[in-house]
Amino acid sequence: MNMADNVITWGTQGPEALLWEYGEERIRIATVLIVNEWQWAVFIRDGQILRVFEAGKYTLTTANFPFLTKLVEKMGGFKDDIFKAKVIFVSKKQFQGKWGTRAMVKVAEDYQAPVPLMGNGDYTYRIENPELFITQLVAGSKNYSTAGVKQFMQSFVAEPITQQLSKQYYLDVYENLDKASMVTKINLEEDFRNRGLELLAFKIGSIATEEKYQEDIYKFQQFRSAGGTQWKQFGVMEHMADAIGDSQGGAAMGTGMLLFPQMYQQMSQQAGGFNQPQQQQQPNVLCPFCGQPNDYPYKFCSNCGQPSPQQQPQQPPAQQAQAAQPAPAPAAGGVPKAFKRCPYCGEDLSGLPKTPKFCPYCAEQLM
Repeated sequence: MNMADNVITWGTQGPEALLWEYGEERIRIATVLIVNEWQWAVFIRDGQILRVFEAGKYTLTTANFPFLTKLVEKMGGFKDDIFKAKVIFVSKKQFQGKWGTRAMVKVAEDYQAPVPLMGNGDYTYRIENPELFITQLVAGSKNYSTAGVKQFMQSFVAEPITQQLSKQYYLDVYENLDKASMVTKINLEEDFRNRGLELLAFKIGSIATEEKYQEDIYKFQQFRSAGGTQWKQFGVMEHMADAIGDSQGGAAMGTGMLLFPQMYQQMSQQAGGFNQPQQQQQPNVLCPFCGQPNDYPYKFCSNCGQPSPQQQPQQPPAQQAQAAQPAPAPAAGGVPKAFKRCPYCGEDLSGLPKTPKFCPYCAEQLM
């Protein structure tokens, strides 16, 4: 546009254009300013933002915009109907940027060794506050062009992205890119907002680490996975079997043939087998009458003979046989006999550390 047209507008905005500077700083009073719906127009003088115009059609006169009066009065050597100012058009559209970074991160919460994380992706943003955007990003470089702003954006986003990724674990990012992208976006939003930008979307496209670290991370994933401990144990045993098979001499081979089955059985018992869950030790239950512990489940307390809370009140099953079968006599010296089975009901008592006062199955007195 030129001064003869008396119209200032950005009518040929390209899809990638972030901003555009009107080429003439000498502006005539009564010039028409046209701002489209997808734009702002910002007037700047001596590095200071004078006004931001929203979408609409404006006639620039001192009557409509009193701030122009001082500009006209300060002009020297020009006619009174001319003032001097920069006009910067800023786009409201959405834009997409690319990012790439390299950061040192820890592998996992339980594997604190640092490894290099090399990542890349893209993000979507738009200008939210044109005044803050020009003040923070453009005015410092005084480069009012799309190319200059995009170059600045590349250097701007690299640092906060690196900082945010370095706070996360490598495996957390690697195993769930969507979640890591969301966490990073939330943490980056304030940095963008402080520069007049709105971060609309952020995506981690891919991450990787150097080849020399990949094998260690793979082994760590194997060990911490389900069955990882057993996998490690049997892997060690397999290497030992290979070494025994390659050894020379009958003595070494014989030793290996003897040790290998024993080690295999021991590891199987410790691991509980790959497909069999380990048996859980049953807890002791306190008798509500005397407070002594009993193996769970039990019918009658082995100390006081009272029925367990789960036992329905009933007559002891061997009560009728009590008259016909007397209680066992104590051994010589007054020491009670140790029973492997209850003489009244026949239940196995050999697993108990000592013969109880009362049978935990039929409640008959034993001592």
